Amino acid sequence: MVFDFSKEPGKALESTLLVEKSELVPKISVITPFYNSGQFFEQTFNCLINQTLKEFEWIIINDGSTNSKDVEDLERLAAMDCRIRVLHQKNGGQSKAKNYGISFANTDIIAFVDADDLIEPFYLELLYQALQKHPKAGWSYTDVVGFSGEEYVWCKTFSAGRMTFNNILVNAAAFRREVIESVGGFSEIAKHYDEDWALYLKLLSRGVHPVHVPVIGFWYRKSACGMQQTVRKDEKLRIQSDHYIEELSKHVDIHIKEEQYCGELPENATKSEYGKADRILATVMKNRIGLMLVKRLYLRKKEGR
Repeated sequence: MVFDFSKEPGKALESTLLVEKSELVPKISVITPFYNSGQFFEQTFNCLINQTLKEFEWIIINDGSTNSKDVEDLERLAAMDCRIRVLHQKNGGQSKAKNYGISFANTDIIAFVDADDLIEPFYLELLYQALQKHPKAGWSYTDVVGFSGEEYVWCKTFSAGRMTFNNILVNAAAFRREVIESVGGFSEIAKHYDEDWALYLKLLSRGVHPVHVPVIGFWYRKSACGMQQTVRKDEKLRIQSDHYIEELSKHVDIHIKEEQYCGELPENATKSEYGKADRILATVMKNRIGLMLVKRLYLRKKEGR
């Protein structure tokens, strides 16, 4: 599909959408870990304020930032809208920050947005509607584009089997709080590891399935100092994370299927669809033999053999 990467959301703030005093009852809680994240945060801030769904609360966890200017900017922006709360904790990493945020949430639906990522104006509304229309689904998610350091469209056919060795889901999702709590939230095994992937595997191990909303709703910033790169570039962190992921993967039912969102999509949304080759690959991995074959080929390619 052709995608226009010049149309980044959040470049401007719709000032009329700022809420100074409100009796709105939040329908969804957005949780954002913040650690020296001032460089791109204002655009993320604009994205949240510009949401078509107004009934949200935004819980931002300052995870022991050491840059006082970034913290000042965070507090300044947060003071502009009463839906925002800033919490502070000693630096403990993404998992600890997210769990801390969940403990203060006042809604049954939780979404996570990192402090440098972007979301389309309809993002929260679509994720919320998807969970309302698909009550058996444990989380809803949209497709993604990568931008900044690398530009790409990420739209992969869901496969519980593939998730056991290749994380095809990024954190462009909203979760029912009850399913997060049923698996103990984010594991705090280390300050840095693939915590989003681990959460998905824990949910799949409990038989929880998602509902897919076929639009581009989330912009994932490719950063050389991002969490994924931090883990992949540090051999000790990578080995520790991979070992934990491998243990979680042993309990996943590879036959779990996702639902497809049955509601209307915004006219201005960029619709996404699974590629033919990707659909074929997902079909092959529906049984153990096919899964083992694809996994072997994937790992050989990953290791450069």
